[in-house]
Amino acid sequence: MPSSVESAVRRDRGDQKLWVWLTVLTARGRQCTYCDEEQSVTLEHETPLATKGRDIWWNLVPACDRCNRWKNRKSASEWKVDMEMEHRHPGAGFARNKLPLQVVMGITERVAEVQREIQDSARLRWFEHHHGKYKKPRLRREVHERVEACMKQLARYPYPPWTSPELQAETEHCTRRLCCGHTHPDAWFSFIILTAEERKELRRAAYDEGLYVGDLLGRSVKRYLAERARSKD
Repeated sequence: MPSSVESAVRRDRGDQKLWVWLTVLTARGRQCTYCDEEQSVTLEHETPLATKGRDIWWNLVPACDRCNRWKNRKSASEWKVDMEMEHRHPGAGFARNKLPLQVVMGITERVAEVQREIQDSARLRWFEHHHGKYKKPRLRREVHERVEACMKQLARYPYPPWTSPELQAETEHCTRRLCCGHTHPDAWFSFIILTAEERKELRRAAYDEGLYVGDLLGRSVKRYLAERARSKD
């Protein structure tokens, strides 16, 4: 784990870096961990700061504003129990607001699932490598614009780029083949002339093949060179 990941610890609420916001809010396809319905818009502390929870990435889950407000100062497990009891004993005062019982019963599993996703070391490194140099915008609206841009970026890949092979591990920069194949020692920069529609079709073809665009081009060139060599024999 990079030392800078550990430095993401913050004592003051909301002082997380932009790459941590992106790491958390893009998890679960940007769905709220608790209600599993609304879009996540905030970093929610699974163990509240008021009860000695830490303002660190492994204690954060993506949540909507409503669930963040309803959960208040309870841990996820405490809130789940209170809502379950309120369903079984309506009006007893266990929970002022509650989610549907079926949704409540799945909270523990969803929290564990999203924490596994957020704590994936390869995923953490990818977000830090690609977004660690950017400062967190001052306005919340601007933060969410960056989250939306990140979601669109990820949608362009046929599978999560942090799961593709690393050309060189443990470096200060990303070397994942799918997103940063240009860092390969054999990478060659050149120019090809294509129309906008042809470029779009090329990216679509690379996506369908699960390849970095450069790898798809390289494969086509190698095939051409092999055929050319055979024709000379």
